[in-house]
Amino acid sequence: MEKTFKMQAKSFKVFVTGFFNSGKSTLVHTLDNKAIHVEKKLKKAYDKEKTTTTTGIDLGRMVWVRPNLSYKTEGVIMSKTEFLRDKGEYLGWHVNNFELKGSPGQMQFSTVRKILAKGSDGVIFLIDGSDVPSIGNALVIMEDIKAVLGHKIPIKIIANKSDKEDYQGGEMISNLVGEQVYEGSGKFNIGVKDAIIAILKIIANSDNAENKTKLEAVV
Repeated sequence: MEKTFKMQAKSFKVFVTGFFNSGKSTLVHTLDNKAIHVEKKLKKAYDKEKTTTTTGIDLGRMVWVRPNLSYKTEGVIMSKTEFLRDKGEYLGWHVNNFELKGSPGQMQFSTVRKILAKGSDGVIFLIDGSDVPSIGNALVIMEDIKAVLGHKIPIKIIANKSDKEDYQGGEMISNLVGEQVYEGSGKFNIGVKDAIIAILKIIANSDNAENKTKLEAVV
C-alpha cells in the first residue's frame, strides 16, 4: 500500500504579538520567507536598524508534521513552501496546517491588534530582551489580548533578540513578567520553534480533549 500524508482536519491559528520593535515581523518572515506583510516606512530609522513598521498584518503559512499523535511527540515545523518541496521525507506522517498571524506593535494600533487576535487558538508573545523599559508596554498589550481571547488562551513568551550584545537574559525577563520565558532569536531562528511547537501541542491536546468530551456526550 502506497504511503501518503495523514492530513489533520483542523488548521491552527497562532497569533504573534508584542510591543513595537520586539521582532514579530522578523520572526514570521524568518520562518516563512513568502509571508504576507503590510508595512510602512518609518520617517527615521529606529535603533539604527529598523526602517519599516507593520501597520496591518504579517501572515505566514506553516506546516506541523509528526510521525505520531502522541502528546510527547514534538515533530517538526516548516513553511508550507518547504513542506511542498520536501514532502517525500514525511510520507505517513500526520500533517497540520497552521498560520502565524503577526500584528502591529505600536500602542495606537490596539484596535487592529484586537481584531486580528480574534479566532486565534494560541499566542506567541515577543518581548525585546535587549530593551527592558519596553516590558511595561508589552504587558499592557498582553492584558488586552487576554481580554479578547480569554485568560485561558495558551500563551508562550519569547525573550527575543538573544543574539544581541545588550540582551538582558531569560532569567531577568522571566522575573519581570512573572513567568518562565523562552529565550531565542527570531532573526537567526534560534529557540523560537520550541515555543511554537509547545503552543501547537497545547492546542492539539485541548482540541482532542474537546472532541472526546463531545463524543462522550453523544454516546
